[in-house]
Amino acid sequence: MKYNMESKNIIITGANSGIGKAAAIQLANLGATVIMACRSEERGKNVAEEVKLLTGNQNIEFMQVDLSLQKSIRQFVNEYLLKHNHLDVIIHNAANFDHSQKKAIKTSEGIETVFATNHFGVFLMTNLFLETLMKSAPSRIITVASKGLMAYPFLNIDFDNLNGERRFSLQHAYYQSKLAQVMFTYDLARRLDGTNVTVNCVRVTNVAIPNERLTNLPGWQRKAYSLKRKMSITPEKQAETYVFLATDPSLERISGNYWDENKKPVRSNSNSYNPVKQIKLWEVSSSLTGLS
Repeated sequence: MKYNMESKNIIITGANSGIGKAAAIQLANLGATVIMACRSEERGKNVAEEVKLLTGNQNIEFMQVDLSLQKSIRQFVNEYLLKHNHLDVIIHNAANFDHSQKKAIKTSEGIETVFATNHFGVFLMTNLFLETLMKSAPSRIITVASKGLMAYPFLNIDFDNLNGERRFSLQHAYYQSKLAQVMFTYDLARRLDGTNVTVNCVRVTNVAIPNERLTNLPGWQRKAYSLKRKMSITPEKQAETYVFLATDPSLERISGNYWDENKKPVRSNSNSYNPVKQIKLWEVSSSLTGLS
């Protein structure tokens, strides 16, 4: 079912390719004003123009932001609020999963880049927009995790090694950051109870990766991803869950759930439900992003 979203402002991070781009197109087709928040100015502007042409919706904006840098996020939020007085939906699609990364890399602000992008950036941007989201209520926050977490049923947040000083594995850093997204979703849903601002998390399944993201991989890995693609769903199919959570009227008061690619609520890792660890994650995130 299609819903008219003509009065709605929707931010999608990482909207220049893959699921983010597919979601931007689908939401633009519903008439929404879509703010495509991307790190690359060139790619972001080009895709924004492409979405306008494909959908006929001229209310498509590109805004630049680097989710790994808190300074960039604060600037992005300030610029958005200078142009817009409301925000109806924010979809935290952008993520760092650089397959070529072999060691911990810190941002210029001293934080390991994977966790900085995939969790701290989401935490900071969400909190900076909370007042606007509450004024715009009913409004929605959508975070994104990964079905790959099912392979790590006992994964926990390694609070003593968030910057990868003692050891680093890209897989561990990525899935730890995605576990943090699930925990953040549950914790934030409790904190926002009664505000008419909902927060839900998407469990992204095996989605076909665009060829441009595989160029830096060795040949054997490209072949492996080529085989994996045959068992993958399209970005457009996965984007349907984003759009469902962003638009469906039946979800106006549904918060704190974890949704699969079939738009069904599912369970997450056991550690994600621990309220003590959720609160500790919030406190650490607040401290490292400079929020009170």
